[in-house]
Amino acid sequence: MIISPPFIREQNAGDSEDSWVNSMLPIDATRSFPLNAHGSWHGGVHVTHSDKTHHPEMVRAIADGVVVSFRKPSGTDKRDAFPLNYNGQTDNGYVLLKHETSIGSGDSGSIVFYSLYMHLRDRLDPAVAEGARIWRKDPIGMNGMVDGVNAFHFQVFCDDENMLKLTGRTTPEVDITRDGRTDTLYGDIHFYLPPGTPFYAPVPDAASPDTTRLNAVHTTTEPLFVSMTFGKGDCTMLTRRQNATTPAWFDTVGEMLVNADANPLDNSQNTAGKYEYNLFRTARRLYPQNSSAGFELLRFGRVISTEHETLTPADAPLWRTVSFPGGTGMVNLASPDIKKFSDADFPHWTGWRMVDDDTDNNSQCNSPLIAGLQDSGHFSDLSCRLVCHFPLEWNAATFDQRYAWLKTGSDDVPAMSEEDYERLKSHASALCFDTGEHGTGRLWHFHPQTFITHFRKCCWLSKSELKQLIPRNALRTAGRNDYRWEAINNYRDGAGSVADNIRTHMNRAMQKYLITTPLRIACFLGNGIQETGWLGSMEEGYRYTETDPRTRLVIRRYNIWYHPWYGRGLLQLTNPENYFNYFSFRGRACPENIRNTLINEYSRLYAQQSLRYTDNHLSDTENHVPENIIRWRNNVSSDLHEAASSAGFYWVSMNMAPYADNDHVLERCSVTPRQSRIKIYYRSQAFWRASAAVNLPSQIDNGRYQGLNGFDTRCCVYGSAIAVLTEQKFPDSDNNPVNEKPESDQLRRG
Repeated sequence: MIISPPFIREQNAGDSEDSWVNSMLPIDATRSFPLNAHGSWHGGVHVTHSDKTHHPEMVRAIADGVVVSFRKPSGTDKRDAFPLNYNGQTDNGYVLLKHETSIGSGDSGSIVFYSLYMHLRDRLDPAVAEGARIWRKDPIGMNGMVDGVNAFHFQVFCDDENMLKLTGRTTPEVDITRDGRTDTLYGDIHFYLPPGTPFYAPVPDAASPDTTRLNAVHTTTEPLFVSMTFGKGDCTMLTRRQNATTPAWFDTVGEMLVNADANPLDNSQNTAGKYEYNLFRTARRLYPQNSSAGFELLRFGRVISTEHETLTPADAPLWRTVSFPGGTGMVNLASPDIKKFSDADFPHWTGWRMVDDDTDNNSQCNSPLIAGLQDSGHFSDLSCRLVCHFPLEWNAATFDQRYAWLKTGSDDVPAMSEEDYERLKSHASALCFDTGEHGTGRLWHFHPQTFITHFRKCCWLSKSELKQLIPRNALRTAGRNDYRWEAINNYRDGAGSVADNIRTHMNRAMQKYLITTPLRIACFLGNGIQETGWLGSMEEGYRYTETDPRTRLVIRRYNIWYHPWYGRGLLQLTNPENYFNYFSFRGRACPENIRNTLINEYSRLYAQQSLRYTDNHLSDTENHVPENIIRWRNNVSSDLHEAASSAGFYWVSMNMAPYADNDHVLERCSVTPRQSRIKIYYRSQAFWRASAAVNLPSQIDNGRYQGLNGFDTRCCVYGSAIAVLTEQKFPDSDNNPVNEKPESDQLRRG
């Protein structure tokens, strides 16, 4: 799922993701979620805004979707008069979008939710029509007025089936007797430490689970909850415990620990003290028998890919420094007694609560859970993470069922006269619409702001989102200052295609290797999509035909000189050393003499071009390469799990993340291809460095180097990825970042 707020402005350099989203959604405190000022259920929030008269800011779709229904705004004459003007001028334009996307693998990963934008004014965007496809960030209408305030109502909801897919449960709290789900897994990793969990002084051997000689410094007498967050090279550990008087509130224990377990032995160039950036080296140091499984242990607290990975030894530990009341100590988080979760489980210790204890069908909130939060004084702290089950408020036919209680009143709301009730009903009916299948029964409602910040951590690409990364046209360099602008007509993602079959494996690999931000994905797939011929083949074209440039007659056909160690996988592994390093990472033993002979031979041929075809000794037969090594090598292209896994390995082994995390200052590049007009593509120093890291490490600092194969083509994929995955704008001819899309009609839509 790729998602963004309904207003999009430039993110300041110091803004976190959450603070930026919150700044895009200024909310009227009296019209918030899940209750309005009367204590009634309120399915959304009122987003306030101060539009300039001549340049109003457009409300935008938060995700790709389809228009379910809409209403064109009435003119100001109706907005200013009753029944729309009940407590003040109110606009009645609305758009309801249905979003079908993915947050994980299998049936539970394909989800549907709805977003509603009410109180839009003047006009809707011309693209809004029933059944029309709307893309994320597309403008849908103008922010209007409600009760005399410049604001619009914004709402996100889903049905029961999709609630289970989105959150994994409908009960208020997570089941802490077992590990969380693995088919959907993203964001922070969380650990439940039961009472009796031992903490130790610094552990001399972090690869050993043996505790017999360790010095215990604390044993828990209450449950503790630890959250592990990775981001921009850092790893933070935060401990919580349940509040003594308010069970739904969890207090922070001690200080947030940042990179507390970073080890100088794992440092590489420019990554000193950065725990996340050094995970690959940590995994190789601590879990040499299967570093790939060890990487999952470091990343998730457990092995996720159990059908492909085996932790060796099976009781290998995960020693991490954790805060407890009064100090810190080392805990083996891999212990089976400690349960593991992710943000995909909506942990209740981070504030998430499912509210389904109001048994009537009226609009009055009679939830004991919410009443308890109000009594405790923590309702305002937790309200944004409540997911509440109640009827949709936009069905005129159910108005009396939902609001008749107003005529008798409540402890907090005085009784309403019949005349006032009828006026309210007329006003509400003027805003209601045909709610279809959602008009009766209950729906699950999320705080829209928190829904967006939460799922921006997901970044699992749906089939449609992946397709959009493939540009419609791409630039190809045919020679010095000789370019071609070519249509990409051979992308296939139907059932059985490589692109369709690899998508789940690719998403899982990106989650494992922390390729989980839009910019990291743009750098990863900007290279992988180009290298695989638009996800068409997971192996390099190693057979070549040499022709006479004048007569075009065939001179000879041959294999590339480094055959059979040619490129395979999503980020194509090439040459024996990379293959053997990958086999070692996966815990596969290879004869050292064969490994060294092949690596040395490749290096000799690489340095002496004239010998590549006349004195080449890379063949399997000549080197007595065992059948299992040949099979492992071939599987990197034929087995799509291996194709994606090897690419993730290459990403971390070549340390691409630090380059991808740099600022992506887009440079507008213009060329005039043969038989074509001027075409525009985009590059950045960050993308160059990330691309060079896996292709030409010696040229990372030479941003104008021309020898990186297909870099201009990679930039075309990169430009599409920036447009589809981020909110970044593209520079115009004056280098002003004002364009919302690439200029040369690259985006693949439909």
